[in-house]
Amino acid sequence: MIYGWLVRKGTQIGWQRLSEHRIDDLPLAGDVRFVFLGDHALAADLRGADALRGWLRDLFTRFPRLRFEPEATVVEGGPWSMRIATRYVAVQDGQPVYRGCTFQRVVWGKLAEERILPDTQMIAAALS
Repeated sequence: MIYGWLVRKGTQIGWQRLSEHRIDDLPLAGDVRFVFLGDHALAADLRGADALRGWLRDLFTRFPRLRFEPEATVVEGGPWSMRIATRYVAVQDGQPVYRGCTFQRVVWGKLAEERILPDTQMIAAALS
């Protein structure tokens, strides 16, 4: 029970850091794999912490006041290979930019893999 609480708290802190655009404070594995699905300018299939941080900088350049509001999180596994699924809304100026689900694998506290399934119609509209 305590472990689950700690993981959820850590997840909340991660979303808060992301919402504050504190990219360099995110605990990323050096060879993190990141996929943002879709057929639009934000679509990506990247490997490496520097590549992911670059993608995030581009995202926050396009949406400078973007914040993330997690709606539901499910955590499974131990610290050696934890799986986290989160449904969230990306919001700017109180308006949804897009809704999405993210599936993550965290190894010893560092993001090793993330696959995001965004609402691609909302993304396309926001980018136009």
